[in-house]
Amino acid sequence: MRLMLKNGELEVTMNALRRLVYLAVLESYGPVGLESEGVLNKFFGKSEGKGIRVEERDDATIVVDLFIDLEFGMRIPEVARNIMENVTHKLKTLAGCEKVEVNVHITGVK
Repeated sequence: MRLMLKNGELEVTMNALRRLVYLAVLESYGPVGLESEGVLNKFFGKSEGKGIRVEERDDATIVVDLFIDLEFGMRIPEVARNIMENVTHKLKTLAGCEKVEVNVHITGVK
């Protein structure tokens, strides 16, 4: 992601955004784990940031896909909404992302 600033250009890498997302998820109530998004990834070790995929669309929208295990007894819609709001807020305020889309995939309950 590139931003034009008054005195030059700022580049925020996808790794940096992925780390911000990871920390935002850790701050959220309910998640107990991040999983890779597919069976093949588990066998071949190709998980993208341990259950976090971050991409930038052509229109500069940052798209986040989270693959999460929740704690038993958590209200899934409430926890998912909390995670979405927290991740969106962190990306907008800390990284300067203007357009953010967060998709939460509940992969299990522990």
